[in-house]
Amino acid sequence: MTECIVLIRRFVKPERASEYEAWVARQPAVTAEGFIGKTLTRVDAHAELPAGLNSFHLAGNPGCVTFVMVERWASLAHFKAYVPRASTADQDEFELWPRQRAVLTVCSAAD
Repeated sequence: MTECIVLIRRFVKPERASEYEAWVARQPAVTAEGFIGKTLTRVDAHAELPAGLNSFHLAGNPGCVTFVMVERWASLAHFKAYVPRASTADQDEFELWPRQRAVLTVCSAAD
């Protein structure tokens, strides 16, 4: 089995960004088989970095705050088994645009 990383990009209403972060923090831990962990990140388009260090474009649509949840799974099969149980009931509450997902297969990793 090969570990995979799932990226979930969410386009949150600016006036709800802090509330969204707090909501994520209150969610129960994922206990699904094969789930390794997750990290919520926020795209900082205003980071004062040289152009070469800020060239990977993740920002969303104008007028939103872009968050990327990074989840680690033991395998793609574990993630696929979990997906039908995952809820999207919160989507309209916080988001301006539908969330987007990408699955990355881990080719190599260093500890």
